[in-house]
Amino acid sequence: MGLFKNTLARVLGIGGTRIDTKLEKTEYQAGERVKGELYIKGGRVKQELDSVFLHVMTEYQVESNDKIINKNGTLQKFIVSVDRIINANEEVIIPFFFTLSENTPVSLHKSHIWIKTHLEIEKAVDQYDADGVQVVPSVGLKTVIQALQEEGFVLRDSENKKKYGKIIQEFEFYPMNGEFRGKLEEVEVNYLSFDKTVDLILQLNQKQKETTSKFSKLFGSDENNVRISFSKDHITDKDFVRKSVVNAIKRHVK
Repeated sequence: MGLFKNTLARVLGIGGTRIDTKLEKTEYQAGERVKGELYIKGGRVKQELDSVFLHVMTEYQVESNDKIINKNGTLQKFIVSVDRIINANEEVIIPFFFTLSENTPVSLHKSHIWIKTHLEIEKAVDQYDADGVQVVPSVGLKTVIQALQEEGFVLRDSENKKKYGKIIQEFEFYPMNGEFRGKLEEVEVNYLSFDKTVDLILQLNQKQKETTSKFSKLFGSDENNVRISFSKDHITDKDFVRKSVVNAIKRHVK
């Protein structure tokens, strides 16, 4: 019977070790430290544990053959070393923490974030767990959104895409009021945080004049890409951000 139990746990994972990830809370700000505990419960037999991998996951869109495909992607990956034997029915609690990237997509529209836990078990079936989290904007991103809103823009939509070698969130703003109403169709904003700076990449989609509408249909819409770099201090200064974005748009809008 002992050999049979060992075989079930090793080959099928039946009666084997289980893992449950418990986070300190369910809502985090992008850039905030995440704390939690790994609850590992031994199964019917003794097993050797290797490592636990924590993956920060999201869903993003890619275009293939004129079709939009949704894929799951890893934003960040962390390793928690376990490297121990767990006896039958033994319970082990392992604390962990990591810092959520400031570039983590926020929980907005169709954007979902979850933590996938992967427990490696020596010579046996690995175990998994998944826990959803709500992510709110970092201070810098919140400042950018507020600055655009005060300039008459409305946040209309957002999508997670694979751009610039990483998965990022693209925000779509519509000029409901203000001086850019009637001049812009929309502004797409990408927020890229680095160690000491933050880059805003704006794609300006301008309204077409009747004389150029035929050419636009043939050659695409009138778009400009603008990149603005901020220090970590300036990106949280709403007046500075608003003035910088407005001046950049004015230089490119006809």
